[in-house]
Amino acid sequence: MQKSLPPRYHIHSLDRGLRILELLARIREPLTLSRIAALMGLTLPTAYRFLFTLESLGYVEKDPEAKSYCLSPKVLALGYGAFQSSDLWQTAHPYLLRASREHGETFNLAILDGTDILYIDRVKTQKILTINLEIGSKLPAYCTSMGRVLLAFLPREQAFKIIEQSEKKAMTPRTVLSTKALKGVLERVRKAGYAVNDGELALELISVAAPVRNRDGKVVAALNMAVNAAQYEKDAIHRKLAPVVKATALKISQALGFYEAVGHG
Repeated sequence: MQKSLPPRYHIHSLDRGLRILELLARIREPLTLSRIAALMGLTLPTAYRFLFTLESLGYVEKDPEAKSYCLSPKVLALGYGAFQSSDLWQTAHPYLLRASREHGETFNLAILDGTDILYIDRVKTQKILTINLEIGSKLPAYCTSMGRVLLAFLPREQAFKIIEQSEKKAMTPRTVLSTKALKGVLERVRKAGYAVNDGELALELISVAAPVRNRDGKVVAALNMAVNAAQYEKDAIHRKLAPVVKATALKISQALGFYEAVGHG
């Protein structure tokens, strides 16, 4: 069966150039021309022309000694420009700052991006964890508290499909990998209105997440509070942390125009 032709206005060269930027962002380390060509399925001359163009525009930097390429700071300007022009980011950021200052912990905001979550805001404390995360970082949705919130409030079939498509691997001995078990986790998150990750992403990390809704009640993001597991008793996760996270997420939702009617789950 013949594949359907791409849209007539699709510019393949632009597509490939942007995919090279995505590749460099995903790998997070300088790559040689031959490595980029191999990963992109391009010939060396074609890959060189793309990289030459991106370098001349200032989006890629070349190390002449190592003969490798990496993203330039100019790419960050695009990302931060997008975040700062977003109503969601502008509305949520002051609440993350306030919550972090009040509770002395790290607060994050993320959206769903395929099978991953994408961090769009992060206010972190000096309590260093081994996981290095920044705005723009991605993590698998299936094993993160924010990911589970975002999946739980999707239509079930869509959420289950994302779980099935995810490349699941054990981040720690506690990571839930069974598709059946993960479906059960999402049902519990939907009922409770929040998700907990206790050592599944990193043994020293506990996080609690809650949904952020827009004026129509649609879940558009997830907020979480990330803490060092050694500093909290297990019963404090549900008794102390969850109410803080749910209240902060609700404040952001209300600022976005969401009205929580009496009895809303």
